[in-house]
Amino acid sequence: MVSSLLAALALAAGVQSAELEGVQLEERAQVDGQRLELNGIGLRTRYFFKVYVAGLYLPQKASSAQTALDAPGAKRIVLVMLRDASAEQFVDSIAAGLDANHSEAELEKIQPRVDELFAKIHAIGEAKKGMRIVLDYSPSAASTMLYIDGTGQGEPMRGAEFFRALLRIWLGERPAEAELKRMLLRQEVNGKE
Repeated sequence: MVSSLLAALALAAGVQSAELEGVQLEERAQVDGQRLELNGIGLRTRYFFKVYVAGLYLPQKASSAQTALDAPGAKRIVLVMLRDASAEQFVDSIAAGLDANHSEAELEKIQPRVDELFAKIHAIGEAKKGMRIVLDYSPSAASTMLYIDGTGQGEPMRGAEFFRALLRIWLGERPAEAELKRMLLRQEVNGKE
């Protein structure tokens, strides 16, 4: 009864969300004063284990990785953990994704930002099941902000190319998982265009 009432209130208020593996992501978000749309939602697996649900938010829907990477404006990637992961496992996963999609020269340019991000992850410690990890790109400051369960983690990490590099982990030529890339670039979420 209570959940039905809450669902009715959400619909009445115009709040819509997409759901995958019990994780709900809003269909719209605000970053740097810009309205973003949920472009796609997908599941990251590793060795048959469900690791996290990811959501990609863009100013305008994009079905190609290049369009999503090059589009101007604010952007957001959301990861909701489905299992616990140590800081070292999380850092190793990000490093592997960056290495797979960038040359040494490209990585060298963003290394100070990568080091900042890894320091923040190590300070957090463990990514626990249910944790909501958000990376927001703000074009006005050309910076990326890390949020854990809604709380900002230190100072923003500067540089537009840093966020594009992070997005390539999921959308690059050698993504973390091909099926996840496909789902993040879907034009429809929960059966809606």
